[in-house]
Amino acid sequence: MHLSILPVALFSALSATSAIPVRSTGNPSLTWHVSNFSTGCSPGGCIYNFNIAGVGTENTPGFNTTCSGNDVQDGYNPCADKHVRAQLNPHTYPEWNLKVKHVWFDEVGEYMSIGQVNITSPANAFKIPVRQQYGVG
Repeated sequence: MHLSILPVALFSALSATSAIPVRSTGNPSLTWHVSNFSTGCSPGGCIYNFNIAGVGTENTPGFNTTCSGNDVQDGYNPCADKHVRAQLNPHTYPEWNLKVKHVWFDEVGEYMSIGQVNITSPANAFKIPVRQQYGVG
């Protein structure tokens, strides 16, 4: 008699366990969203163009801008929003490494977040995780 109750009890316990909600601890301001990403290459180098948006928080201003540039220039290329810069490094085609830097100021100091992602062409939309954050007061 007790053995016939055991499968029902185990099934009920498993059902209750799977109904427990899982909460994400990710911070939306630490992921930037890229859309309309495009590249083009010639023997002289590669060019890129994309839109990028970052969610603002209490401590971080949001942004929504367009970035265009090439891989011939050294370092980061300025985007339409002067607080955002991008750098595209081609790897073996069709792989790219994209770095984006967001810099802002307030009455206390200067702050910077840097995100980067490896992508494969023809990726049109993707996310860039913020990997480094700095502040100087």
